[in-house]
Amino acid sequence: SLRETIARLQGAFPDHFMHAFACKAGSIASVLRLVRDAGMGCEAASPGELALAEAAAFAPERIVFDSPAKSRAEIAQALGRGMTLNIDNFQELARVDAWMARNPGCGSTIGIRVNPQVGGGRIAAMSTATDTSKFGIGLEDPGIRAAILDAYRQRPWLTAIHAHVGSQGCPLELIGQGIARTVALAQEINAAGAQVTTVDIGGGLPVNFASDAM
Repeated sequence: SLRETIARLQGAFPDHFMHAFACKAGSIASVLRLVRDAGMGCEAASPGELALAEAAAFAPERIVFDSPAKSRAEIAQALGRGMTLNIDNFQELARVDAWMARNPGCGSTIGIRVNPQVGGGRIAAMSTATDTSKFGIGLEDPGIRAAILDAYRQRPWLTAIHAHVGSQGCPLELIGQGIARTVALAQEINAAGAQVTTVDIGGGLPVNFASDAM
């Protein structure tokens, strides 16, 4: 059952992890309430999903908003209510800068989504860590690593970093490579004087399409 699966997940990664259920994986009110009551957070990748997460009464600090194209109004909504926010690109970073300048003391966890560019899996449409993926900031693109380091040095409120290799069709080895590159970047950021305290690992374990077994 879903409850049993959540319990296994929480047992495998206890204490210092917050597990967030992707709203798009089950955007039904009763399902969202079930995973909320089981102690999970909720990841919302669109304004509609964000509305569903709020309607299901997830605490704001347990909602992760990482739409890849956030408007100024959506950024203000998320940060004004204390949600976690993942910034998808430098243009969006500028919008967050403007909001933060008007609202010092924001309590949200805020990070940048990087694309670790480790390659794609078997399903191209669900692979988000290719060199040309439109999601996140390409870590290996010319000059980008230095720009990311500068962004964190200049903004003490950037305390998280996010990466998502793919939803399905990505082997565990590829997912692990993406996580390793992201953690290495977080360590480099911290060595340069900033403080990343949260690493947000997007995506779930791949489904076994060849069998009914999990």
